[in-house]
Amino acid sequence: MRILQTILSKGFRGAERHVAELANAQARRHEVLLLLRRDCADGNGVSIRDWLDPAVRVATLRRPFWTWQAWSTVRRFRPDVVHAHGGRASRLLPRVAGRVPVVSTIHLDYRHDSYRRVDGLICTTDWQRTGVSADYRGHTARIDLWYRPQPRLAPDDVARERQALGGGTAFLIGFVGHLIRAKGCDLLIEAFRRAALPDARLVVVGDGPERAALESMAPANVHFTGFRGDARDLFQAFDLFVSPSRDEPFGLVFLEALDAGAPIVATRSQGAMALLPGYPAELVALEDVDALAAALRGAHAQRRPRYDADLSRFDQDGRLAEIEAFYRDVMGTRAT
Repeated sequence: MRILQTILSKGFRGAERHVAELANAQARRHEVLLLLRRDCADGNGVSIRDWLDPAVRVATLRRPFWTWQAWSTVRRFRPDVVHAHGGRASRLLPRVAGRVPVVSTIHLDYRHDSYRRVDGLICTTDWQRTGVSADYRGHTARIDLWYRPQPRLAPDDVARERQALGGGTAFLIGFVGHLIRAKGCDLLIEAFRRAALPDARLVVVGDGPERAALESMAPANVHFTGFRGDARDLFQAFDLFVSPSRDEPFGLVFLEALDAGAPIVATRSQGAMALLPGYPAELVALEDVDALAAALRGAHAQRRPRYDADLSRFDQDGRLAEIEAFYRDVMGTRAT
């Protein structure tokens, strides 16, 4: 199968990681071309291209010629199916794909103007699927994102990570995410201040436009690491992982924390409500700093043990098979 994957965002966060892993995995069995914007790197020079296998071919679009270049790419590559990720790609590709079917994965929420022209929609959560407009006429599928288990660090390596993060024997609370308002790191820093935990340290892993403001409000026992390509290893060093998000559509960080066995405190975002029931996690109200501070104090006092979570529902091979079956379903319908 010839598959044209496309995402037209900048930087490297959850959606970009999913697309990179999808393209890498499909390239082992199919011919895959990934279409990106030429300026796909963020301000620190980080982009999805850093995570691609050599088997994945890459084409880029340069403003102001996106439409013509995308049309030309489709004509040269002649894909059997186009898979767009996010609203921008889902608006553009149906305009240039001709008779080639276009499938889209929703990484945030359904917006009819963005997705109404695609032939198939992949919803990664139930709440996304229920949000699809009754006016949408294409196919829909409910397919989970996946998580690949992270190799376990040796105890000495965990100890070194903790020491590097300033933890040592301190109670280490971790946040991992893009530093934007939606992720709620400001709420976590204020809750951490109010909790006034003895011998505790908050580690903020990530970068973004709010970093300077967050650093200026943070007490001395908050450590900012910036972007870390090895962020998934750090969950094994945390005594507690916290997601204070105001808006979290899915949350691959939850699967990363669960895989590492880290206890979790999270606000009741869409992703947390979709993923965490049934797992050992404490959920608190959105934007309630006092409730978040109380949850931090409770977790600090209890020192919850690590655990082994059953994440078989999110295995990669099964999800890849579901995606490719959906391609064939959409392709078959489009052909008739």
